[in-house]
Amino acid sequence: MNHPNFVGAAPGAVVSAANFGEDPVMTDEYRHLQVDTTDGCCRITLNRPDRLNALNIRIGIELLDAIDRLERDRDVRVVVLTGAGRAFCAGDDLKGMTDDDTPLRPLADPIEQYLRGEGRWPQIVERLRAMPKPVIGRINGHAHGAGFNLALACDLRVMAASATLAIPFVRRGLATGTNLLQQYVGIGKALEWALRGATLSAEEAERWGLATLVVPDDQLDDATGELVAEFATGPTRIIGLTKAAIVRGWSGSPMEAYAQQGLALHHARSSDDFEEGRRAFIEKRPPVFTGR
Repeated sequence: MNHPNFVGAAPGAVVSAANFGEDPVMTDEYRHLQVDTTDGCCRITLNRPDRLNALNIRIGIELLDAIDRLERDRDVRVVVLTGAGRAFCAGDDLKGMTDDDTPLRPLADPIEQYLRGEGRWPQIVERLRAMPKPVIGRINGHAHGAGFNLALACDLRVMAASATLAIPFVRRGLATGTNLLQQYVGIGKALEWALRGATLSAEEAERWGLATLVVPDDQLDDATGELVAEFATGPTRIIGLTKAAIVRGWSGSPMEAYAQQGLALHHARSSDDFEEGRRAFIEKRPPVFTGR
């Protein structure tokens, strides 16, 4: 299913709907992203391989724009986030946060700048968590610092065996927090890793539930593609409602979490896929979901 004006493409741009494992084609619109869509999947590739896909202002702005478009594109049913070259994302680019035509325009309050300055990664994490579609992190190479946070913002993570996750800040004389990490591993391990500036192997990440799946490097695309195929034919709207209920209910009381669950079910009942799932169960056949 080819969509010439897919998410992230400029109107009239010629783009590729390549197979998942092939290199996607850069759009005219983005400088530091590659965006490719095919068969219900949109793959976003951080594309600053010479900087190990480190984040600067422009790539952050582009990511937020791509996310905004993805949320509105009903043909996209699953999103993959990955990095070009040897890394997923090496964190903030401490050597070059600005492009020549994208100057730093900081907010007056330094904390607000950290959170909500142009292209800042906390906003990207927030938007990925709120996206009403499944997001798969294809983790190739380093996911360090802010890159670790981007990986944790994905709903599922497929890691190459050689990939690593790291919170290196204290080793560089920088203070840090743990963002989403304590939700995955508890405050004890989050404190230990942050205070010691830990680097985790893919095997350790899988053991602690930070990786959904770890595979040999040359099988990363195939393994990610299997998850993509599952979600691209799934009940997208219902998956989005379920995701929202889990994320919003996480920090509340059990009854607050149940309320989020009830809200998700209430809205799911008005979807086409809810009715299809009901009919398929009665007719004893596999459901054919449209994502609506």
